[in-house]
Amino acid sequence: MLKAIKDAKTIRRCQQQFARQLKARVKEKIPVTIGHQGASNSARVWWSKELGLWFFPSKGEENRYWNVFGTTRPKPAALLSITCEINFPKEGTDRRIGGVFATDSKGRTFVVHRGKLGGGRKGIGKALFERQYRGVWVDMEDGEEVASVAVVGLLLSPRFTRQLAQFVNKINIIKDMAGPPSAQLEMGFDDLRLREELLGMRHCELLRDMASECDHGLIIRDLAFALKELGWKFGNDGLRDLMTVNKEGEITAVFQVQTNNLPKSVREGATELLVNSIHYLRPPRLILALPEPLDAAMTAKLQRLHIETMTYTWRENHAFFPDLDKLLGYLRSN
Repeated sequence: MLKAIKDAKTIRRCQQQFARQLKARVKEKIPVTIGHQGASNSARVWWSKELGLWFFPSKGEENRYWNVFGTTRPKPAALLSITCEINFPKEGTDRRIGGVFATDSKGRTFVVHRGKLGGGRKGIGKALFERQYRGVWVDMEDGEEVASVAVVGLLLSPRFTRQLAQFVNKINIIKDMAGPPSAQLEMGFDDLRLREELLGMRHCELLRDMASECDHGLIIRDLAFALKELGWKFGNDGLRDLMTVNKEGEITAVFQVQTNNLPKSVREGATELLVNSIHYLRPPRLILALPEPLDAAMTAKLQRLHIETMTYTWRENHAFFPDLDKLLGYLRSN
């Protein structure tokens, strides 16, 4: 369980680290007016083409650090609407504020969000967030209460800014989805794509390493990019992390990404692949992506289940799949 940080000095240091990591990805500042409920502010926002984000960190007012974000490059002097706010109380506990810095039992600091969404539109609020957000969920000791919160990312991770950008993009999509929930429809070939809002879990029931789980969506995005570079049609549907299809629209491979090689994680990944692929007349190849090779005994067990494995490594904060081209070449020839 995480524990919310309440000490003013520690929160101030975390806010400085939060802003510093973002500013390191920026090459442009743009003068704009930021509009929000009941007021507007003149500001020079930071734009990161790499992250696809503009952001504006501020000391805010009263007991709040104000951090606002958007997902498109602003035009100079434009009036900007805010996609997402990740604000933090300057000290103590304030459940009206969405963001929290929290620590785990190892002393690592995470950025988490209570799910409070603004925007002034009907249907946008915490209920929408809890219904639609998929990612890393965890319980947090919140003063005298225990709250279920979404983990944005590990503050000092080299991939924190990508984790944060992923969170903001999901919020942007969720706001566009405001309205009554609808059942997921099966996608046709023409609509097959990576659906970022479907990456991650609705809640976290099991004890997991939250730091590595925060990378899960990033790995899937990097795998999707690698598939695109190799000319494959791909998509996800909320059950399968990624799948490839041929020109006839038949699913040829299903990928499941796990963020560690623990036996329980490997079993979970294998189960997901098997359960979510049992109804196909022509069974697709089942591929489990892992950060390290498995031992020979476990590899043999998976092979008996017709599950193949591939590994990924990290290069400059992006996942790289050295065996993917060879594996897909084998798929094309069968």
